[in-house]
Amino acid sequence: MKPIIPTPHNEPNQAIRQANALLEELNVVRVEGRYFCFDKHALKARVGVLQYRDGNRGTIIETSRHGHPSGLAYKVLQAAFRKVTLEGRPFPDTISFSYRELARLIGRDVIGGQDAKEIFRAIRQLEDTKIELVLYRNDAEDSYQSIRFSMFAGTGFIAEGDELSPRKIRQAVLTLHPFVMNSMRKGHFAVFNWERVSALEPLTAALYKRLYLHLSNLYEEKYNRDTLKFEKDYEDLCGEWLGGLKPQGYRSLILQQLGSHLDTLKSTGIIRGYSLERKADGGGWKVVFRPGAAFFRDYELFYLGSRARVLQFQQSSDQHEIQRPYELAKSFYTKLHGRLDNAEGIISAKDADFAKGLLERFGEEAVRDLIDFAIAEAPRTQFRMQSFRAVETFLPKWQASRDVREETRKRAEQVARKQAEDRLRTEYDEVIRAEVFRHMEALSVADRDALRSEALASLSEDLRKPETMGHGLLLQVAERRILRDRLALPSFEAWLESKQ
Repeated sequence: MKPIIPTPHNEPNQAIRQANALLEELNVVRVEGRYFCFDKHALKARVGVLQYRDGNRGTIIETSRHGHPSGLAYKVLQAAFRKVTLEGRPFPDTISFSYRELARLIGRDVIGGQDAKEIFRAIRQLEDTKIELVLYRNDAEDSYQSIRFSMFAGTGFIAEGDELSPRKIRQAVLTLHPFVMNSMRKGHFAVFNWERVSALEPLTAALYKRLYLHLSNLYEEKYNRDTLKFEKDYEDLCGEWLGGLKPQGYRSLILQQLGSHLDTLKSTGIIRGYSLERKADGGGWKVVFRPGAAFFRDYELFYLGSRARVLQFQQSSDQHEIQRPYELAKSFYTKLHGRLDNAEGIISAKDADFAKGLLERFGEEAVRDLIDFAIAEAPRTQFRMQSFRAVETFLPKWQASRDVREETRKRAEQVARKQAEDRLRTEYDEVIRAEVFRHMEALSVADRDALRSEALASLSEDLRKPETMGHGLLLQVAERRILRDRLALPSFEAWLESKQ
């Protein structure tokens, strides 16, 4: 679904520009119903490798020891896309949250120890659960293409407590998978009303998003406002859209299962009505949806003008406050021990605060240099570093030698640049020699004789004599110089540009 570029006649007004949006990658929207389990009673049974087939599309879910992605994981991923939306183009891979902010985005007013554990587990589910999207060709099982990824490519945490073993998590750094983010940067995303979606329970939100996209496509291509409706097979709706809910066979049980969610959509105005009807072949049920006023408002607000408003979201300060301090502290421990101290990827709040202070004083490049200096210097002084704050011990010596090391670094860079240029010059000369030799070999006998005569005439009189030492080599050099001057060969600068 491609957003329409606003013209002066449909340019979003001030109210529209201030509206809250949620941008979500389209593949993720499509697989939400397979990837998440919204029924907490069915979660324990969702283990191992789960495979699904919807026409020529397949979905494979590989669960981890943290369990199948739950409704809470759904909310966390939705919050991550909300943060990406707020950051704006070019859409960062990595976003950062305080746990209070994350709790607010997933609908929890307060956050205690149990909440923190549940959020941590939900994040781990999104990182460790693998999903493979399969596209079969011509319905053949052995002919397909696929992509395998996890929602989060990496996660990190900042926690309070003992500096070397912190456990009270306060902040999170989350990296969405490159497959997802590269797709978003190409414009493959849907735009939803964040205020509307964030107020819904996960199952209701998943239902709303799929319904919104189908209604939008139909409204654009086929129906008018009065006749617009969408029909969905009930069993497919349960399997594809709603986390594999167990289909019910009787009308009363279906309404008991879905009625509250459908009524919620109706009360918000997203749909004005729905009906549960027998399919034409009598082999099951279908749900018929008719959009309400809220759908049309969202369509005009978030669909027609989406491209203009995506560019207007503001950058947040979380990269400075959370992400960069976390990455610097993590870099120290990884370089010191070859890995992070703990498998959970947790950094202490004290380390993060220390990193933040260093960043404010020296900047990121200098702090990374300080880390390298301290780790190299510690063994020489027989100082055993344990925590990131130990870097402070080497701060005076690092500052004193910084200018000398900077000059040494610049000289090394100059030498490296000169060596690289020399290598390129040598490569260029070899290319030109080979080209001249190729043309030389292609000359006719007459042209070759004429070239030799011209080359001989270009030599000084005392070097023209065959008995002169080096006569043959000098004649050959003269021939190639003349031939090179005649050919339209590129200059070194032009050749170098053609390589880039």
